[in-house]
Parts: sequence; C-alpha cells; structure tokens
Amino acid sequence: MIIDNIIVIVVAVILITYLSINYVKKYAPGNLILVSILAFCLGIYVPIVIFNVYLRIRYQIPLFIGIFALPCVFAILQYNNISFSKKILYKKAEKYYLDKKYAKCITAIQKMFARNEKNSDTLYLMAKCYDELGEYKTAKEVLYDLLNIDENNYKAYFKLGNILEKEDDNDSAIDMYEQCLDIEPSCYDAYEALGILLANKGEYKEAEDLYKRAIEYHAESYELLYNLAMVQLELSKTDEAEKNLELALVINPDINEAIYSLGNIKLLKGNYNDALNLYSEIIKSENYGLKAYYKIAIIYVTKNEFDKAMNIIEHLINEDSSYIEQIKNEFVFNSMRSRIDAFLSARSRAEEFDKEVQEKVTEEIKNNRKSWFGREKAEADVPKESILYDDIDISRTGFRAEQAKK
Repeated sequence: MIIDNIIVIVVAVILITYLSINYVKKYAPGNLILVSILAFCLGIYVPIVIFNVYLRIRYQIPLFIGIFALPCVFAILQYNNISFSKKILYKKAEKYYLDKKYAKCITAIQKMFARNEKNSDTLYLMAKCYDELGEYKTAKEVLYDLLNIDENNYKAYFKLGNILEKEDDNDSAIDMYEQCLDIEPSCYDAYEALGILLANKGEYKEAEDLYKRAIEYHAESYELLYNLAMVQLELSKTDEAEKNLELALVINPDINEAIYSLGNIKLLKGNYNDALNLYSEIIKSENYGLKAYYKIAIIYVTKNEFDKAMNIIEHLINEDSSYIEQIKNEFVFNSMRSRIDAFLSARSRAEEFDKEVQEKVTEEIKNNRKSWFGREKAEADVPKESILYDDIDISRTGFRAEQAKK
C-alpha cells in the first residue's frame, strides 16, 4: 500500500515537471491550469498518505482524476504533438481576420510560430493579413516561405498573383495564375483574374481559350459566360457571343450588362423588336438606363417612328444634357434633324429665360437686403418714442402702430 502511494506521488511529480517544461518549450497556457490542479490535488494527497486518513470513494475518484488521470492524458497528447490549444489559437486568429483585426491576427499567428506550429495554413492566413494591411513585400515573403513548405499550394500562387497585380506587375501575376491553374485546374478565381489580364493585354484569343476551359469546370457561372462573350465580341465572333450571353441570362436574368450587350447584338443584326424588348428591361437601371433610352431612340428612328423617337430624345436630354453632342453627331438622327434642332433651340431659349428670371430675382433680393439694412440703420439712429420710429415700423411691417391709429 505504501509503495503504491509512493508510485502515485512520483508519477504526479514527473507529470508536473513534464507539463511545466512543455509550457516553456511549446508555450502551452493550458498547462498552467493543469499543473495548478495537479499540485493542489497532490498537496491534499500527500498529508492523507502520511497520516493514513481514510477517504470515501466519492472523494477518492475526483482526487485520482486530478492527480493522475487528467494530467496523464494531456501529457500523452502533448508527447504525440496533439494540442487542443493549437486549434483554439488558430480559430481565434481566423476570427481576428474575419473581424478585420489584422494586427491582432498576426500576433496570434506569431504565438503559434513560437510553439513550432508553422504550417501552410498559418502562413497563408498571415500573408492575407499583410495583404489587407497593404504590406505587399512582407506578404510575398510569407507566401514564398509557404511555398518552401508546400510547393503545390495553389492558393499561395493565386494570392501571389493577386498581390503582383496590385503592384502593376501584370506579367508576373499572369505567371502565378497559370501556375495556380497547373496545380488546381478548377480554381475559379484564377480563371477570372487571368482572363481579365489577358484581355487587358489584347490577347483575346488566349483569353477566349482560357474562359472556354474554365466553363468546362464551372458551367453554371454566368460571370464566365459573360466574360467569354465580351472577348468573342472583340474577336468579331458575334454569333458565339450572342449564344453565350443568352446562356448567361438563362442562369441569371438580372445581369444588366449582359442584357445591354445582347441588345446591341440584336440591334446590329437588325432584330429591332428583340433589341427593343431587351433595352426596355433596363431603362430603370442606374448605370444602363439612359444608355438603353439612347438605343431605343435609334431603333424608333430606324423604324421611322419619329414621334416615339422624339419623346425618347427629349426625355434623354432633359435627364442628361451630355447626350446632346452624341445625338448631334449620330448619323441615324439626320432624318429628323430639323425636329431635334427645333427642340434644342426652344430648350436653349427656355434656359436663357430661366437664367434672366433668376438673375432678376437675385438682384431683387440684394436690393431688399440693402433697403432692410438701411431701415435697420435708421431705426438705430431714431429714438423709439418718436413718431418717426412708428413710421419706420409701419414701412417694415405693413401694419400701422396702435399709437398712430389713435
């Protein structure tokens, strides 16, 4: 019995020592709690052994758990490099990132690094923080460090491409996006970013091939279909662009950009009714409404429906006068140029009249202010009990003073 008690005490001391060393070595804050519990239980257990005190079973069980079972379990987990605090700290760092507390997130990750817990996930999260803070050089260094650990991490290549793009190093960004897709051929973001860069460089054929490959993985993406259609329009592949815009609108009927572009194709092909229906869908759009009205006016003129065209033109110019020059320079409006010029002349005269009226009103206000200030000065110079003061008051208020009535 004595030997058993001594073994328990020795094991407890060993566990205390091991957990204390791990606290320093791996920065495991949870070990402080474990060591405190173990030491407390050991402090109770030693006097019980020395004085041979009898304990009921319901007291022996929690004492045994605190002095042996619980510390032993955590010691085994830490020996096998399994740490609950590691996951907790990472989740905490992620929460900081989602809350846009990037400096705190970096600090939490650095604590993990101090415990030899540097891996691709923690490095990638740190790189994202530096990216959000605008510290692109440091972010790139972290990502290259990540690739030394995991050379097939496609997310790191994508993030590098994203940062290089922000630094206007588009050629290097293209290279990174391509490496990302070599590793992960279904990476949606890389396709979208790379396609835009290729199109901006005028490499429309390469962008078209890229978008077609992307759609094989993401057939449901109306964004990719729209981007593909825009590139095909640059390549004068009108029929293919029309087909892809229609597919995009089947997936999402509310893409104003696609509706407007498809309307332009229908107009170009002479399908006026289809174009008119499409433009009519977006006349309330903030970005495309006036553009749609302009195209509708062109359709009505082309169909010789001049009254309808004139109503649209008047509405368009009243909403945005910058369209005046565009309408003046548009050849299709020549057939009704006299009506447009008459409207513009009448509008110009009305604006001049309004300007004259406004100037007169402004001048009257100024004169009234001068006369008012003159009266104020007169009031200041004349005693309030004088008859003249009452006359001034009459002129100002429009009512006779009670004293004057008498």
